[in-house]
Amino acid sequence: MPNLNISGLNKAFSELKCSANYALIAPLDNQLIELTQSMLFNTSEHIFLLSKQIEAFFDGDHASHLHTLYDEGKLHPFNLNYDLSSANNLRFSKGVLNELKEYTEIKNSCVIVHLSSDMFVGYKTHELKSKITLYKNFSIAENATVVFLISGASNSDLRRQLLTFNDVVDGVINMTQEASVYSLEYDFWHHSEGVIAAETINYQHKNNQLIVLTPENEAVQSYRATNQDFDEDDVWLVKSAVPADTKLPAYYKVIEGNDALYEKAFKMKAATLVFAVTRYTDLSLLARECFFLRKQCGRKLKLVIQNVDGIIRHQDECLFLTLGVNLILYSFSEPSRLLSQIQSIQGFQFSRPLPSSIDDVLKYSDSVLHKGYLPLIDFAKQVTKHSDSAANLGVSGVLVVLELLPRIDAIHPLHLFHVKREGDIFSYVDAQVYLYLHACREHDVDSAIKHLFKLDITDFFISKNVIADHFYIQQECRRLVRQYQATEVPDFTEQLKENVSYIFDGQIADVSALAIETAEFRKVERPISEPIKVMLKGGAK
Repeated sequence: MPNLNISGLNKAFSELKCSANYALIAPLDNQLIELTQSMLFNTSEHIFLLSKQIEAFFDGDHASHLHTLYDEGKLHPFNLNYDLSSANNLRFSKGVLNELKEYTEIKNSCVIVHLSSDMFVGYKTHELKSKITLYKNFSIAENATVVFLISGASNSDLRRQLLTFNDVVDGVINMTQEASVYSLEYDFWHHSEGVIAAETINYQHKNNQLIVLTPENEAVQSYRATNQDFDEDDVWLVKSAVPADTKLPAYYKVIEGNDALYEKAFKMKAATLVFAVTRYTDLSLLARECFFLRKQCGRKLKLVIQNVDGIIRHQDECLFLTLGVNLILYSFSEPSRLLSQIQSIQGFQFSRPLPSSIDDVLKYSDSVLHKGYLPLIDFAKQVTKHSDSAANLGVSGVLVVLELLPRIDAIHPLHLFHVKREGDIFSYVDAQVYLYLHACREHDVDSAIKHLFKLDITDFFISKNVIADHFYIQQECRRLVRQYQATEVPDFTEQLKENVSYIFDGQIADVSALAIETAEFRKVERPISEPIKVMLKGGAK
C-alpha cells in the first residue's frame, strides 16, 4: 500500500494500513498536494483520487509521475463536485461510495478524498461520526485504505472532533509549515504493530525528496526542569537599546553594538541578548546572526530585538521569529516596560522548528515580487505564489475585492491606483477590481488603500470585500483561473503604463544635445533694485 514516503521516517510513522481510514489536516491545499504527490511516487496499487480541484494535483514540479500513473491506468481521478448543502446530506456520501464500488479496481486500492474543512462546520458530532463510519465500513468491505485530505480555516475544530472518533478513524496528522520546515503532528496513528500518539516529526524538501529533519547541527541539550544554567539571569543589551543614562539592574550588562554582542554571545547558553535595530541596521545580516546563534547555542538562549525607531516591518518581524528570535520590542521610551517584558521570558526555551539552512527561509522573503497592474490570469497565479510564500513565513496578506459603481468605466479608477510597494498588485474583471496587499494585516487595509488610491474609494466603488485568510485567498485565485482561463478578459496593461510615471529615474539626464539658444536657456539680466524710503503717517520711518 502507499506510504508517506518521507526518507528517514520510521516505518510505523509512514505506514498506511489496509481496511483503515486516515485524516491528514493542513491549513493550505498545497501542503497536502505535495505530500500526496510524494506518497504516490512508488505505488503499484490502484489509486482513486477525489477532489473538487482535481487539476491542482497534476500541476507543479512533482506531478509528472501522477501523469504516468494515469497513463498506465493506475490512477483514477474524479472531480468531486458538490455544494455545502448537498455534501451535508448523508445520501451524498452514500452515492459517492456506491459509485466507487462499481469499479472492479476498488478492491485493495487506496482512496484519497480531498475536502475543505468548511463543509464540516455545520455538523453535529453524531452526524459527522455517522458519515465517517460509512467510509470505515467501505474500507473494511473492500480491503481498501481511505485517506482524507482536509484543508481550510476550520481545521482546529474538526481536529478536536476527530480525536474522539478513534474507533472509526485510524490516524490523524496535523500538518504545519514554517519557512522550509514541515511538521507532522501525530495525534494518533494505527500501524501494523501498534499505535503512535502525541509525536511530532519535522521534514524538508531536498533534491525533490521529502527528508526527515534531524538536529545534527543544533546544540541539543537535555536538562532537568529544576536545573539552572550559570548565565540564566544574565541580560546583555546593546547600548542604543535603552535611552542614555537609564539605570539598569546589576545583572544587566551593556555592550557597545550589535557586532560586539554577536561576537561575545557564542560563549553563552541561557542568557538574554537584546539587539537594537535602527534605520542603519542591516536586517538581513542581523537575521543571519540570530539564526547562527540559535543553532550554535541552543534553545535556552533568549534573543530579543529592540526596534528603536520603528523601521522593522511586518515581514521583517516574521523573518526574525522564524529564524530563532524570542521577542520583538517597541517600547523604547519606557525602560521599565522593557525590563518587565524581558523578565517575562526568563526560563523559556525556543520551541519552534528551525530550518537546516537560512537560505531555505530567505528564498521566501527575498523573492522578486511584482507590483502594479497585471492581467487577470497572471494576477491570480502571482497572488497564489506570493500568498504561499507569505504563509510559509507567517506573513499576513489580504485580497481586497472592490465592486464598481454602475456606469463607471473601469479605466478611470484603475488610473488612480499608484502602487509603490513590491508585492502589491491589482487586476480587473466583470466590474470588480482585485487588489492584493502583500505583508499587510487585515486591520491595516483601509490605511494601505488610502496610500495607493488617490481619492475616496466610495466615489467609485459600491462595496469592499476583504479576504484575509491565505486558504480563501488561494481558493478565490483558483476560481478566477478556472472561470476566466478560456474567456477574453479586458487587458489594461498598455493604458496603465503611465501609472509608473511617479517613479524617480536615477539616471542623469543627457543634456549634451540640447540647444542652448532656445528660450529655456536664455540668460536674462535684471537691474539691481534700489531701496526706497517709506514715510508712515505720524512721521515714523
